[in-house]
Amino acid sequence: MTEQQQQPTADTHDMTWMLDRLATSRGVAHAVLFTSDGLVLAHSKDLHRDVADRTAASSSSLFALGRGVGEFAPTPNGTTPRKIIIDLPEACVLVFAAGHNTVLAVSVSAEMTTSEVAVASAETIKAIKGLAPALAARERTPTS
Repeated sequence: MTEQQQQPTADTHDMTWMLDRLATSRGVAHAVLFTSDGLVLAHSKDLHRDVADRTAASSSSLFALGRGVGEFAPTPNGTTPRKIIIDLPEACVLVFAAGHNTVLAVSVSAEMTTSEVAVASAETIKAIKGLAPALAARERTPTS
C-alpha cells in the first residue's frame, strides 16, 4: 500500500471535528485524543492546549500503570485497559483506549453515578467503535 493509499489515521488527519462533536454530548466538558505515549493529536476547541498536553501526559501514564497492574486482575501480559475512570468531586474523567496506539480522555461535569457519565461513556464508546481505524496512530520511532 502506498503512502497515498494508506488508511487515514489520527496522526495524519485532524480529528478535532469528532472531539468537538463529542464535547456537545450531555455533561461533556472537554475531550482530548493522544498517542499512548502522551502526544496530543487533537482536542476539543474549548480546551486550552496546555491543559490538553498535561492531560495527555498524565493519562498516558495511567494507561501504563493499568498495563502494569493487569496481572493483579489477572489478565494476559501486556493487556491494555479499555477504560480508566477518575472520580472527582462534581466531575469525572473517562480515559478510553481509542485506536491502535491512541487514547481518548473525556471530562464530564457530573458525579460518577449520574446519568451524564453513563451517556458520555456510551457516546464515547460509540464514537470509538465507529472511527477506530481513523483513531489509530502509527508507531513513533526515534529519529537520528
